[in-house]
Amino acid sequence: MKKTVLLSLLTAVVIPFTLCSCKLRDFSELTGEKSESETEASTEKEKSSSGAELLSGEKAPDTEEIRSHVEQLLDDIELPDNEKNVKKDIDTIVYDIDACREAMTLMTIRYYSEWKNKVISQKYDALYEEYYVATYLANYALAHGYASDEYSELFAPYITDEETVESLTAPDMSVKRLMGYARVDYDVMDEQIDKYYEIIESEKLDDDEKNLECAELYLDILSSYDAESFYEMYNRDYTPDEILKLSKTVRNEIIPAEKALVDAATDNSDIRDVIKNPETFDEPFEVILQYADKLSPEIEDAAYELITEELYTIADDDCYTGSFTDSLPVSDTAYIYVYTSDDYNSLETPVHEFGHYYALRFDDTPVVSSVVNIDIAEVQSQGFEFVFSRFFDEIYGDAAEAMHAIKTIDMLEALISGFLVGEFEYTVLKNRDTFTPEDVVECFEEIIGDFSPDMQLHYIPHIFEQPGYYISYGVSALAAFDIWKDCLDAPDKAFEKYDNIAHVPCNSIDSTFCSALEESGFSDVLDKKYIENLADEITDYADELG
Repeated sequence: MKKTVLLSLLTAVVIPFTLCSCKLRDFSELTGEKSESETEASTEKEKSSSGAELLSGEKAPDTEEIRSHVEQLLDDIELPDNEKNVKKDIDTIVYDIDACREAMTLMTIRYYSEWKNKVISQKYDALYEEYYVATYLANYALAHGYASDEYSELFAPYITDEETVESLTAPDMSVKRLMGYARVDYDVMDEQIDKYYEIIESEKLDDDEKNLECAELYLDILSSYDAESFYEMYNRDYTPDEILKLSKTVRNEIIPAEKALVDAATDNSDIRDVIKNPETFDEPFEVILQYADKLSPEIEDAAYELITEELYTIADDDCYTGSFTDSLPVSDTAYIYVYTSDDYNSLETPVHEFGHYYALRFDDTPVVSSVVNIDIAEVQSQGFEFVFSRFFDEIYGDAAEAMHAIKTIDMLEALISGFLVGEFEYTVLKNRDTFTPEDVVECFEEIIGDFSPDMQLHYIPHIFEQPGYYISYGVSALAAFDIWKDCLDAPDKAFEKYDNIAHVPCNSIDSTFCSALEESGFSDVLDKKYIENLADEITDYADELG
């Protein structure tokens, strides 16, 4: 198949993970005997509860310190006319979690850069658990403040879920019990994720056996979810049932258009040459800075800060082979980790991550009240990819047309796979109580097999680590294509849309996908007619390319 030949050369779109919703493991830790460094790391884990410095060089508060701040707040809300001290307590706890998040981000950068270092791996695990528990503690304190008679209004801006307030303020819920629950919750999550990686790394299991064992694990993971609230944790303003309907349109309209474009690209010798012999960039962020002032002064400032403050890591050896961007809330900035190889993504991945970095500079939502809308966050990065493509002629010269085609195919892959995996996830969840592991595997093959016959259920860590997450890649790509359409004939309009959405705080409870798009000047992308029109434009583009 032409598509299989071409896509085997194309690298999948690299999507950054959100620190608080994804836990990754070094595969090498799951097999073999413990080394001396691992033993040393275990000792380090026992001794350390924080251990990660902030960008400023300070230490993040440890769990016991945060607990003391929580208990101080609980005491202060019991006193009348104590607003000054209660406000101070709130500020302290908000800072505590911001500092923990910044320390966690910087530790993750270190861990990913030295992926095989067992000592750092264990320190990362220890810090992750403490950050997890600290977040529980902070939510407990804020919930009790919100439930108080005199000070409720002071806490309202930090409350994102009334049901959580009710559970955290139950009479039998103490600080000690909460911390116990938090560690148990963390251990369950950690055990399930470790089990997933044990399965996929096993040399004793073939693909079919891995799929079945992962399917059984998936059903266990989904036992704590329900269909009615499946999307609530991602702050979405559309439903899984709406996605199921749109997925049919994606199948009928976008997949044939994508096939036409892939066929045209496969027959294009210039595109084949670019894939086999790509132009690579050792300093990709310098390239972004070179063109940033042609977009806006704000983007130029962001690129200049990124480089001069050295807020990025480009890793290439013995490192985690993914990329992500996360906030440094205490330092009021963000940090980029990029893995690049010797292919066309040596520039494209940094461009994608810079889109996240630029947008995060406008988002000052405290970590303790963050409800990350991945849909919006991905438009902020995928959209910048298309916006920056206006410079392809200057950057790539004769290869510019090929790079435009490759960029478009990559985004179509994200769109289609997002919807298909989203359809699979919701279908399994709705049938969770009756499906067997064999049913899960069969469902996966029925929904995804025709589009990507080589894809295996156990290949997709997201559905095990973050159920319900994957559809974000699909809906955000739909919105990015609204910018793509304008890039062809109205580049200034395309940038205006992008810059509008980049200024939306994706971590705010008030930011939802459809509303943010409407306010930023986008089309209604979750509409059957929009998808049909996009398919027509992709087909026309394929005809021109051919």
